[in-house]
Amino acid sequence: MVGKKIAQYEVEAELGQGGMGVVYQAKDTILERTVALKFLPAMFSRDEDAKKRFVHEARAVSVLDHPNIAVVHEIGGVDSDEMFIVMAYYKGQTLEEIIEDGPVNLDDVVRYTLETARGLSEAHAKNIVHRDIKPGNIMVTESGLLKILDFGLAKVSDVTMTMGAVSLGTLAYMSPEQAQGQPVDNRTDLWALGVVMYEMLAGKRPFDGPYDAAILYAAANEEHESVSTWRNDTPEHIVQIVDKLLQKQPDRRYQSAQELIKDLESAQAPPPALPGNGSEGEEGKEVVEAAAAAATQVASKGIPRALVIASIVVGVGVVGALSWSMLGGTNGSPDVVLDREAARNHLSEGISRLNEGKYSLALASIERSILSDSTFAPAWSSLSAVQFQLNNFDESIRAADRAISMDAASTGAYYNKGLSLAERGDVEGAIQELAAAVRLNPAFTQAYSAWGDILIEDGRADEALEILDQGAQRAEPGLKFIIYKNQGKAHMELRQFQEAVNYLEASYKENPRWPETVMLLARAYDAVGDRDRATPLWQEYLQLETDPSRRAAARARLNQ
Repeated sequence: MVGKKIAQYEVEAELGQGGMGVVYQAKDTILERTVALKFLPAMFSRDEDAKKRFVHEARAVSVLDHPNIAVVHEIGGVDSDEMFIVMAYYKGQTLEEIIEDGPVNLDDVVRYTLETARGLSEAHAKNIVHRDIKPGNIMVTESGLLKILDFGLAKVSDVTMTMGAVSLGTLAYMSPEQAQGQPVDNRTDLWALGVVMYEMLAGKRPFDGPYDAAILYAAANEEHESVSTWRNDTPEHIVQIVDKLLQKQPDRRYQSAQELIKDLESAQAPPPALPGNGSEGEEGKEVVEAAAAAATQVASKGIPRALVIASIVVGVGVVGALSWSMLGGTNGSPDVVLDREAARNHLSEGISRLNEGKYSLALASIERSILSDSTFAPAWSSLSAVQFQLNNFDESIRAADRAISMDAASTGAYYNKGLSLAERGDVEGAIQELAAAVRLNPAFTQAYSAWGDILIEDGRADEALEILDQGAQRAEPGLKFIIYKNQGKAHMELRQFQEAVNYLEASYKENPRWPETVMLLARAYDAVGDRDRATPLWQEYLQLETDPSRRAAARARLNQ
């Protein structure tokens, strides 16, 4: 298969094999991106039942849209002997590879289990059971985001599919009811996640044996040893979570992923419940509104990156001399006093100072916010935003992941992470994060704008226009000009210059002091041959732009 071209996909390397498919790395020659192709094994290629299951898998997974679930782009070859699913390609390590290095850090165990539970919760809400949760099917990407892979054994309630006497699932992670061929539901995934959690903590599985039957017998009949036997630093509440996941009777386990999520979030030691605790509720709106004003003010003075002047800083914060461990970035400290009110006040002060352009003072305030309460998600989202501004993209991603682990609805964190991934060249990763941001907030105009801008820069102006059209329909008052600006930019890339003029004029009318709009409109008028309108716009741009190289380019255009 390696070296072959299937449809528009050039197969480059084999990535792995499983019971229901072989996965290859391939290049999409049309969209110029790397993807993963999963093919039905040759032994099943003429088996109509196998094909039926394969199509069912693709349809089941295609309805899942969640940051912790691998993206499925399309299904191909339905009418041929080479059926395949096109999936997003991720770089990173599976939990299987991570566990090979020994027991996993306690904080990471909780985070990985929590993110897996969140992805499963989304699938279970749509009546989809994975049925093959295991370390090899869970990946931690290079950016730190966990992805559940391969819903190849997915089962939609009321649809049961079998392959003769073949047992579906991986033995060591099978729930007792699944191993015995009984009906399964979402609780079988939670059992498997319990086995994975145990293995991350202990470095070994709770049930094992020299042969298949011994493993299945142990899982169905023997009590597992407490994980604290192998990992004596495991907190009691974590031991209890693992024990509940590994209850042999489904009715005694967690009944839903949401129940598990609640306990895992408690294990991360959140502060006492307060209005808007850790979320972007009323306090989040306050931060966003203040930051929007700051972003507009700063952008009007000229920011050196195109993505930034199309964006919003959703809260601001940065770590200076303070270490991540001091800010709760690693294991955290049980001695830290959580003062949410102080954290809010420091964050608000930091945003005010940002509005004034006093970055060092803003820095000090945000540091104090995180030190006051290291579980305050808006402060970590703010940290991500400022690290992005400072070109510290890895640190920005790290802080965004921290915010998301505390608050899965932190739209600002997804947004900032998307921008940083784009700067690192991970276009597909950036798009996934921005898509998550707009799912959480369908009126997040800046996210639509940045998404469109990234697609334009990637040579996909047609796709950009589709996203920007969606953003225009939902745009917040006062921000539609950035959508118009990028619509004009997309038409410029497509050499549709009059359409570009129309959109850019609309953007200019709403905000005549946005540097990129003025520059693009000048270019558009030059492109349609209207020098009389282009010249004063280039002069205006020189009054707004502060970047020396861009000013030099503008002067060159004026002197043509």
